[in-house]
Amino acid sequence: MTKRAIYAVIIDGQDVTSRLNPHLISLSVTDNVGTHSDTADITLDDTDGRIDLPREGVPVTIALGWEGGGVRVVFEGTVDEVRSSGSRAGRTINVSAKGIDTKSPVKQPMQKHFDSKTIEEVLTEAGKLAGIETVEIDPALGKIMREYVEMRDESFIHLGERLAREIGGNFRIRGTTAIMSKKRAAYTTAVMAAWGVNLQSWEITPKMGRPQFKKSRVRWYDRKKAQWQEEDVEVEGSNAQADYVSRYPEPNADQSGARADNDSATSERETASGSVTIEGDTSAIPDGLCMVSGTRQVIDGPYRIESVTHDYSRSGFTTRLELKSPGTGGEVGADENEGQGRGSANVGRSLDGGSSPTSPTSPAPVMPAPPAPTPGGGVSIPDGPVMEPGVGIGDGGGGGSGF
Repeated sequence: MTKRAIYAVIIDGQDVTSRLNPHLISLSVTDNVGTHSDTADITLDDTDGRIDLPREGVPVTIALGWEGGGVRVVFEGTVDEVRSSGSRAGRTINVSAKGIDTKSPVKQPMQKHFDSKTIEEVLTEAGKLAGIETVEIDPALGKIMREYVEMRDESFIHLGERLAREIGGNFRIRGTTAIMSKKRAAYTTAVMAAWGVNLQSWEITPKMGRPQFKKSRVRWYDRKKAQWQEEDVEVEGSNAQADYVSRYPEPNADQSGARADNDSATSERETASGSVTIEGDTSAIPDGLCMVSGTRQVIDGPYRIESVTHDYSRSGFTTRLELKSPGTGGEVGADENEGQGRGSANVGRSLDGGSSPTSPTSPAPVMPAPPAPTPGGGVSIPDGPVMEPGVGIGDGGGGGSGF
């Protein structure tokens, strides 16, 4: 039985799904881990040149899913730019949105310092000055204490990225929420990419030599002993002979150890790389796990999701996942004789087999399945925990144009 993909778009508080239906060419949402902001692109057929352009800076919400299975919000942000393109072949409108408001104070350089604060307290206080309402941080990272943190002509974005590099985290901003997840954390969120089930294509390199190091090393100066000290962290699963030596020293042993651990995690994560394309799956999130199965030995196994791209068009709905090594506990690239399992039995478990914390970037709860389409085209979503009731679902048909 053929499944049908459905979508919903809300711009500036108004459901514009039914008005987009006759004009929508494609819709793409990309969600990245680390230092990137989420992005969304909507491409529309502007043959008659009558589509009203949305104002820059207005809020945008996008939800995707499958008929009968409900939809989930995959993007919340603001319109960043609107571009018109045309030629003898026709006219199009491209609406580009970002998860971060590019006009907000998050990019404004600030002068501020913090004394004897935890990382969570630093981000919370600095975030308030930048218009950030909520800070979601891994509990282990949030408790880290810093004797002194200075923002010297540094924006909140740069502060978050710098702290993430120092303590082994991944920082990003979504709307008015700042998120700091932990590298190599055993988060439980996982999706399956199984050949013959939902996997459409793959391209995976299970082991790469260049990113590998034996250990990471960071220096710090011991004032009491009046000499330089070093903190070393082994890179799990590496057979490299070279060490990664940071060019920048840290002020004390704790910060040197944290930086060395972050460098080790980065080397470990980069030893595998690839991508898979699966049937549209809105439960996939950056820094979660993807369980690949049914491809071949050595390739099958768990991978860490680096980025998620949802593509919706008139031809269907797919999800492309950029993958990296799963980190501590993963066995990607194991010897063929040891072979990886070909199922998804590990989905939903931590890498070490035990319980694990919920990721700060866990996906929004799935909506209940919507009712059957009404004669005019489009359906309505019942009340849900994320989107307001009465949001129209794109399924073709509908009338009107513009925002």
